[in-house]
Amino acid sequence: MMQARVQANSGLLPLVQDIQKDYMKKGLEKISIGDTVKIGLAVVEAKGKTRTQSLDGTIIARQGAGLNQTVTFRRIFQGIGMELTLPVHAPVVQSIEVLKHCRIRRSKLYYLRDRVGKSAKLKEIVGAAAAKRAANATKTTKAQAKTAAAEPAVAAQ
Repeated sequence: MMQARVQANSGLLPLVQDIQKDYMKKGLEKISIGDTVKIGLAVVEAKGKTRTQSLDGTIIARQGAGLNQTVTFRRIFQGIGMELTLPVHAPVVQSIEVLKHCRIRRSKLYYLRDRVGKSAKLKEIVGAAAAKRAANATKTTKAQAKTAAAEPAVAAQ
């Protein structure tokens, strides 16, 4: 009985993953919690005109995976904290650019909500640690490129 259920579910999973892959953005930088980023949001103005609004802030949380991945973005504007929870692969998010990587020791940075001024700053990763992180990022990018190149060949068979 249990075996039949596993076989039925495993038949749909590759199909769902293929559909999700079409909607996922390609070439996104790897973002992690504590990164200071510049996010470009598509804003629709009057008469249907669209422009890109850039926001600078810190990633304080990340949830989900794949197409359902969201990030919680925090910025201070005129002394007031503003948080946005944005789906990474949504059309409204046009670009995500990492400005700096910071050293953190928590998976969620909700404690930044209570802090103001210098106490709300995070320490930037510099020197050898930054070079190591950049090397790891290029390795993952190359691995993703190899996987993407191999998938059409597998689909053709």
